[in-house]
Amino acid sequence: MTELVISRALPDNAVEPTGDGWTLYGRAVPYGVDQRVSDDGGRTWYVERFAHGAFTRDTSAGGRWVNLFVGHAGDEGARYLGRCVELDEKGDGLYAAFRINRSHPLAEAARSGELTGWSVSARVYRTRADGPALIRESCGLSHVAATASPQYAGAGVLVARDHEVVGLVSTPRADAARKALESLRAARTRP
Repeated sequence: MTELVISRALPDNAVEPTGDGWTLYGRAVPYGVDQRVSDDGGRTWYVERFAHGAFTRDTSAGGRWVNLFVGHAGDEGARYLGRCVELDEKGDGLYAAFRINRSHPLAEAARSGELTGWSVSARVYRTRADGPALIRESCGLSHVAATASPQYAGAGVLVARDHEVVGLVSTPRADAARKALESLRAARTRP
């Protein structure tokens, strides 16, 4: 398993806040788009494309471990900008929403649209070649990084909005653990 860092950005659009604007929503990974990328600072390059469903395991588990950081390197506590509150795959990519940590020095910059680019760090579990492109078929999201000028277009903040939960987020492991705990508690209280 290798660690892969992918940077992506949307075109220069102003982010328009809706609600209180403290939840950033956008596309973290575009699907079906060939992109020339480098994992070593530009010494070597290759073409990659993410297949639809590459992050299905993450979305089915809810994505609550995924944090939004400022950049990819440094102290995680100092870089922590927000937590994932929504993770969903659509036909054109992986979408996420992050509730911003208001106490972070760059929280207002993220909210006002100065950090609209997103870059992801992901573990690649399965890849296949398609001509010159590497097709990422199965990946695990480590974190998302907010950046001012990331490597390529197709991902980033679409809107800064109020936090809203639409339906329940699927958390099968947590639900199973909660159910087992409730069964144990019930068994201990029976005569």
